[in-house]
Amino acid sequence: MLRTALCVAALTASLPAQSIIPAKAGLVSYAGEAYIDGRQVEISTTHFSAMNDNALLRTGVGRAEVLLGPCSAMWVEEQSALRMVSSALSDVRLIVLRGSVIIATGEMMKGTKVTVLVAAAVAPLEAKGAYRFDADPARVKVLGGKTAVQWADRVIPLNTGHLILFDAWALPSRFDRHSPDAFENWSIGRAEYLEDLSGRQTREGRGPAEPDIAYRRGASGVNSGTIPPIPQSATVPPAAACSVSGW
Repeated sequence: MLRTALCVAALTASLPAQSIIPAKAGLVSYAGEAYIDGRQVEISTTHFSAMNDNALLRTGVGRAEVLLGPCSAMWVEEQSALRMVSSALSDVRLIVLRGSVIIATGEMMKGTKVTVLVAAAVAPLEAKGAYRFDADPARVKVLGGKTAVQWADRVIPLNTGHLILFDAWALPSRFDRHSPDAFENWSIGRAEYLEDLSGRQTREGRGPAEPDIAYRRGASGVNSGTIPPIPQSATVPPAAACSVSGW
């Protein structure tokens, strides 16, 4: 069984002589090719791009990583689009418009929540979980944890290893958790990278991130490629606060 840990906490972007803890969701910490409201996202060692309320994020031939606040992160597949309806940590809400996203949550702080809309379905996310949302065909997969999807006049519980396709029947079914696709493998690698970065910075103090780290995931040894680094000025708080296992 694939297992990993997400240790994001509130990833801190540090400008020279000043540390800023994001007060809202939507900080873009990695972008292969991404655009916010039509402007290309550019990330340097001293700068992150952020999404405001109602901002539209879309990706091209590259993926993106967005921090949703303490202990929550989102990975966006290539050729995908989403809208950040609300970036307030007390009520993070987003709509998946095209493509796919994966969201992982840890021990979320009291008073924070994350809700995802896809098609006509609404999924409030529990702490300690990992979830995939696909827009076409519209479906929700629970990679780890649980949720209760609200669709039409129904509330449909979903647990680890189950998905729901929003067709005429909309019935939960099982999927093979041991056969992740390339996007899921990449997201696992990013989560591991953040965990590794968190552990090193916790042990060594607020030191710089190391260069790229390659991770191999999957039962058959599929190489998910090199995981791009967090900018060297970034700090991830202690791992223990945000551990997610079972994904």
